[in-house]
Amino acid sequence: MRLKLGYPDKVVEVSGGRVYLFKKKLYSAPLEEVVNYYLKGEGLLAPPLRTVAADVARAILGGGDFGNTLGVWGRVKEGMST
Repeated sequence: MRLKLGYPDKVVEVSGGRVYLFKKKLYSAPLEEVVNYYLKGEGLLAPPLRTVAADVARAILGGGDFGNTLGVWGRVKEGMST
């Protein structure tokens, strides 16, 4: 699964079970850690990734204005375990 989110000052891409953020520098973290940070508020994430964790989680989990993609999260989790 591939997901891209655009912002005026940065680009976020989810690919291969990782979240990449391009904002003058490249930041990355496992998707599972980004979602866990959103759900539990804990984890070791670079500050720029913390700012987009909610948007990434809502896009993956199907909340917010991103539409219903809950089925995608199951496929993402399956892909992460392989």
